[in-house]
Amino acid sequence: MERKIRAYPGVGIAGHLIQHSALCVPSLYVSRPCLIYVTHGYNVLRTHGGELRIRQGEMLALNGGQTLDVYNGLDEKGLYAGKAIACDPSLVADFGRQHTPLLSPVTSAAIIPDPANQFTQAFDAFFDALMGMPSLPAPIARHRMQEQVLWLAQHGVRLHTAPPVTLSQQVRELLLTDISHAWPAATVAERLEMNEVMLRRRLAAEAEVLRNIIADTRMTHALHLLQNTDAAIAVIAQSVGYESGSRFAERFRKRFGFLPTAIRGHQRQIACPDCGLRNG
Repeated sequence: MERKIRAYPGVGIAGHLIQHSALCVPSLYVSRPCLIYVTHGYNVLRTHGGELRIRQGEMLALNGGQTLDVYNGLDEKGLYAGKAIACDPSLVADFGRQHTPLLSPVTSAAIIPDPANQFTQAFDAFFDALMGMPSLPAPIARHRMQEQVLWLAQHGVRLHTAPPVTLSQQVRELLLTDISHAWPAATVAERLEMNEVMLRRRLAAEAEVLRNIIADTRMTHALHLLQNTDAAIAVIAQSVGYESGSRFAERFRKRFGFLPTAIRGHQRQIACPDCGLRNG
């Protein structure tokens, strides 16, 4: 089983998430609407709408633009795995206006406990096609992504991405355009069309600090790469702006409570006091 990630501009990002340790991630920011098919183990999620448990064989539809707590639990063979497709927000919005305008968007997340066989078959075929070579032609990839969104609608689910409301969300979205960039305050302020003083004041009003947002955004991106690729940890560290592997590991542990190696299976069970989600 191989970790892999592929991106299709204007369509979405597909990732094969694999973990060999039961891990809890608190306050994880999700920027895009996602569809996740749990193939091994289970998930426990806490959103502002409550707590959800997603079992093996079930699907999770998740809105973009929200923060949640996530616990990935292992199956009896000590494995968690899921196939995830993050949809381009503009595709979801356009499709919703054209095809499902009367279907109310889900609040934050929805479980599809018994997806139709045709749905799982279509999802698996699309996921494999996204991962394969040569790449799908862009119009075909977009059409097949719309098929997944339409299948969700058949199950009463309509996804959406809330536009960034807070300045901190706007900063996160900006950072994701070039995660390894240094992003000095002057550059961030200029890109958001304000001066540095206003940037810092408005972030302070949200109880946020720019350097913390930058660090958190980088660590969250690193987490996704650790879960969805087999790239060396040193390579991932460099991709998010850290030349020092030890500094990266320490920052990662400070943010999540475990080392990057835990995701690859160097630790079996991790206590999750900050998350509060449990195997139950």
